[in-house]
Amino acid sequence: MDGDNLQVLEHQLNGLPASGTRARTVFSFATPLDLLIIAISCFAAIVAGGLNPLLTVLYGQLASSFAQFQNGTISGATLRSDISRFTLYYVYLGIALFVSVYITTIGFYYTGERITRTLRKTYLRTILRQNIAYFDMLGAGELTARLTSDMTQIQEAITGNLSVSLTAAATFVSAYVIVFVEYWKMALILTSTVIVLTVTGAVGVALPVKWTKQAQAFESSGATLAEEAISSMEHVTAFGIQEKLAQRYNDHLKPSERPGLKAGTMTALMIGMVNAVPYLSYALSFWEGSRLLVRGETSISGVTTSTLAIVIGAWAVGRVAPNAKSFISSIAASAAILKTIARESPQDPFSAGGERPDHSRFDITFRGLQFRYPSRPEITVLHDVNLVVPASKTTALVGASGCGKSSIIGLLERFYTPTRGKIFLGDYDLQSLNLNWMRSQMSLVGQEPTLFNTTIFENIVYGLAGEAAILTAQQLEDAVEEAARKANAHEFISALPQGYQTEVGEKGAQLSGGQRQRICIARAIIKNPQILLLDEATSALDVHAERLVQEALAAASEGRTTIVVAHRLSTIRDADNIVVMADGYVVEQGTHADLMALNGRYAELVRRQQISDDSSTERDDAGGMKYQEIDTDILLDKESVLDHQNSSVTKTEEKQSLPHVQEVCSTPSAESTLLENTAPSSSSWNALADTIKLIGKLSRPETILTFMAIILAIVAGISVPAQSVIFAKLIDALSLTPAHYLRERVDFWSLMYLVMGLGILVVWLCHGIIFAYTTEKLVHRARTQCFSHILRQDMGFFHLEENSTGALTSLLSSAPTDLKGLSGPVLGAILTFLATIIGGVVMSLIIGWKLALVCTATIPLVAGFGWVRLAMLNLFAKKMKKTHQTSAAYASEAVSAIRTVACLTLETQVLHQYDAIIASKSRESIRSILQASAFYALSQSITFLCAALAFWYGGTLLSTHEYSVVQFFICFAALISGAQTAGVIFSYAPGMSKAMNAARDLQLLFSRHPVIDSWDRSGKSFHKDQCGGQIEFRTVSFRYPSRLERLVLDDFSLTIRPGQFIALVGASGCGKSTLIALLERFFDPVSGSIAVDGQDISTLDLASYRSSISLVGQEPTLFSGTVRENLLLGTIDPVSEEEIVQACVNANIYDAIMSLPNGFATELGSKGIMLSGGQKQRLAIARALLRKTKILLLDEATAALDSQSEALVQAALNKASETRTTIAVAHRLSTIQHADIICVLEAGVYAGLVEIQNRGIAPTV
Repeated sequence: MDGDNLQVLEHQLNGLPASGTRARTVFSFATPLDLLIIAISCFAAIVAGGLNPLLTVLYGQLASSFAQFQNGTISGATLRSDISRFTLYYVYLGIALFVSVYITTIGFYYTGERITRTLRKTYLRTILRQNIAYFDMLGAGELTARLTSDMTQIQEAITGNLSVSLTAAATFVSAYVIVFVEYWKMALILTSTVIVLTVTGAVGVALPVKWTKQAQAFESSGATLAEEAISSMEHVTAFGIQEKLAQRYNDHLKPSERPGLKAGTMTALMIGMVNAVPYLSYALSFWEGSRLLVRGETSISGVTTSTLAIVIGAWAVGRVAPNAKSFISSIAASAAILKTIARESPQDPFSAGGERPDHSRFDITFRGLQFRYPSRPEITVLHDVNLVVPASKTTALVGASGCGKSSIIGLLERFYTPTRGKIFLGDYDLQSLNLNWMRSQMSLVGQEPTLFNTTIFENIVYGLAGEAAILTAQQLEDAVEEAARKANAHEFISALPQGYQTEVGEKGAQLSGGQRQRICIARAIIKNPQILLLDEATSALDVHAERLVQEALAAASEGRTTIVVAHRLSTIRDADNIVVMADGYVVEQGTHADLMALNGRYAELVRRQQISDDSSTERDDAGGMKYQEIDTDILLDKESVLDHQNSSVTKTEEKQSLPHVQEVCSTPSAESTLLENTAPSSSSWNALADTIKLIGKLSRPETILTFMAIILAIVAGISVPAQSVIFAKLIDALSLTPAHYLRERVDFWSLMYLVMGLGILVVWLCHGIIFAYTTEKLVHRARTQCFSHILRQDMGFFHLEENSTGALTSLLSSAPTDLKGLSGPVLGAILTFLATIIGGVVMSLIIGWKLALVCTATIPLVAGFGWVRLAMLNLFAKKMKKTHQTSAAYASEAVSAIRTVACLTLETQVLHQYDAIIASKSRESIRSILQASAFYALSQSITFLCAALAFWYGGTLLSTHEYSVVQFFICFAALISGAQTAGVIFSYAPGMSKAMNAARDLQLLFSRHPVIDSWDRSGKSFHKDQCGGQIEFRTVSFRYPSRLERLVLDDFSLTIRPGQFIALVGASGCGKSTLIALLERFFDPVSGSIAVDGQDISTLDLASYRSSISLVGQEPTLFSGTVRENLLLGTIDPVSEEEIVQACVNANIYDAIMSLPNGFATELGSKGIMLSGGQKQRLAIARALLRKTKILLLDEATAALDSQSEALVQAALNKASETRTTIAVAHRLSTIQHADIICVLEAGVYAGLVEIQNRGIAPTV
């Protein structure tokens, strides 16, 4: 490839070179109002931080007064006067702290919500504006992870971590200033504390950020696999590959543990240093301070104030440390998001640039077109294509799968850019046109119909994009109905209970494939496009519906430029120009008559499909059938004959009252209850207990390590009240005489501080590393178990709107991460703080019970305010979580269907709807923030009031000689630090709240046992080698759990003998695919039963039973991974290389695989995006053949294949069916001409059986 080709591919893969200034921080997305509020909040945070060290000044003054009173310098009355004055100062500081913390909390919460809301919208907008090549490498699971867990981490960083960091920084600076004011020499000496903490912080943040990014990359790849699996649950369930997918998911996550553990270890070292440095600072400060005191260079007040001030500064940094890990994660998350936002797309639908001609009724010209997919640059898909598509004419593209037909459609829609050559619309280069305008002139109907999780009406209206806003409600209804009638969809829509307001479910799961296709066609027709692109648009329709829709499309094509990609040549024989493609080249073109006269490739294709000019049916000499295309009316018309021949075969009316049906239907409804609504609300205490219980259960393998870490955490906590003894002894020693005795005592206790500091470093480091390890294991195990339990659920669970792919992927992404809020460093910190409080209370009661009781009484007050705040945040978090899950599910759905969104120019509409979802709860959150902030501010400021009370009462006891200075300082240091600790605990409240909500959701999922349980092994074993293949439907009636008002099957009975080939035919929505689903036991009948080899399938072991069945669905499902991995994913028994090759040869996919760069080792990308639709279908067929089962289910298995592939694959399937019991759902009767019995269904009952005999088609009952 030349440089230009490489540049084209490079731009499609990695975007255009940056043309503007890249947003470096999330604050680039703040409005001027946000920045003003942030500035005020920052100022308030700085004030709040600066107030804390002022306590040390009061503390030093009081310590000086105590020393003077003990030495007899001042009287008890003077001491009480000093105490009263300083106590009042404490109260003033407490009030100031309340106001500043309140402003800080409100401001950061409010702006954090607004900024992340803007960031979410900007991120989604950036995703929606990307070219399609970007999505070939991006899984929808990664998007969900970014919009949920990553955005949540960023919001936490703004609302919590930023304010804590600013407050800590202000405390540190304020403390440093106070030390300088007191005595500059002490300040310079204690600068060592600043240096150590600065270096520790720099290294302790930089490296973990790098490692956390690596861990998040692995988690994103796992999220993509999970999204693929959850969105394809029918195939996952049918093939019984839940365990294999769970193992693959685990393999994706496993590598993330190593960088995660590295980050945790470095964070543990940082936290250990931050906690050890204060003790080392005490040792240095008192030791050097005593020397200066003896020399008369400073006072007791100066030493005490300087020591406490610098240590308060160190402790302030220590408060940041437990939040460091989440802060690091948020930096890594924001970096990945900002990098995506900075990506400039070479095809931008939001761009206003480009030409907009008055109309688009021009010829379309392809000149010297060459094309390679950016994800597969080694393979040239189109070679020097020169082609003219006349305006207002119909041009058909035909050829084998993979020859480049759909690639031409993709290039026309500007999904991709040609590597060489150009496409012209009239005289306009297609690349020079405004992208949104250009796509608005086109309508595309693809071979895989894509609907959105809303009503039928809304799905059709999406075709109008922005034009819907200018129509009245009545005009809109009329336009929708007219489009539906043209697409032959009005009748079946009107028959639904809610008509056009029927919810179609995720990906249209509530409708049959043919019904979905017709709605997609209606959506294309309503747009009234100038250019109509039909890529196998009628492949999912039965022949009767296809003929009607073809007539509608033919009418719609009048006066429009139409390009049709087709495998069924009968659908394009009247095209104005037929273009025959092979291996990326245009080899022939002309009308049907011209090409038949040419007797080239097209004529060969026609002969293969056996199309005659009059579409007549031919028979061979032996009396066997040679027809390919027979209208289902030939069979459906025999209903009347059957009705007269046997009165038992009649169309029954839908039952109005079925007590037994209602009773059974209640079961699937109950078993599919949502996660959100299945559990009663519990108190915060119960929620906390349940969360810890769940974390303990998930961390059971690490029980011994956890126990060791808990002991170490308790030791770390007890060290705080223990050091109060050393602190009190040092304060007391400063007032001793003579000087040499003072120095001797200070040296001894300073040495004790040094020893304690080194010991605490080891303790914090050890339990930090252990908790980091157990946290990684916890999150990993929670993710894998969550994924396994999701895969365990029955189909009814996934049909509910709340359990959409996006919602479940969001749960999988965010809930395990949120458990960190009560694990690892946080859990260790909480245990440490509890040990500090309990140890302080016990020690104080022993030393001085009166002051101890007064100080202890303040702790519940502080804890109470903090707990109320936690409860309110818990409620607030529940609301926001629901909103973010809903919005993430919506965004995930849009990105999963990005080609449809792009074709319909829905990008702006998707953004508006997404914004409406996240804005709906934003306004409600303000009140919760105001209340929660008040309680948080009280929990912080009340510490000052507690200290005031302790000084006042302790000073009073001291003034009456009831307590000594040592007793007072031990009780004060142990208990007031305990009260402060109680306040610090609740700085973790947001994380604790999220952890409790996550634990609740996970517990509900883990405890849900579906009726049809893939984990259940209690049924009778069913060995596939012993399976005979006899199938009986015994008066089966069925209603879908999500549509109980509609009876889909009504007393259906059918017996299939071993080895028979049964074909199910009938109009779309008549129940054909439902029979397949019931046989796979995706659902249980509401009445009647299904038996295989005489055994009721509901009594059989589910896994072994499903291993006896192979399913090939209408929409092929592949997963990210190699070709080989996809082939072997559904196999149970060992498979040799020869068997793999033979299955691929039989499925006519072997040559295509060997043409790929790495053959069977070629990575297919998300959902097999690297292959064409036909190639994906053939690979799915090969996978089914490898299972070697006695029962083969084919649900429109060859709908996506070209005629040549279909003939070869059909021959292989026919051969496979000779030794298997085969049930085939078909619209093309050519695919079932070898069937033993054709079962015609209508409205959930069979209208007749048609047995294929040597002399023709004879109705039988």
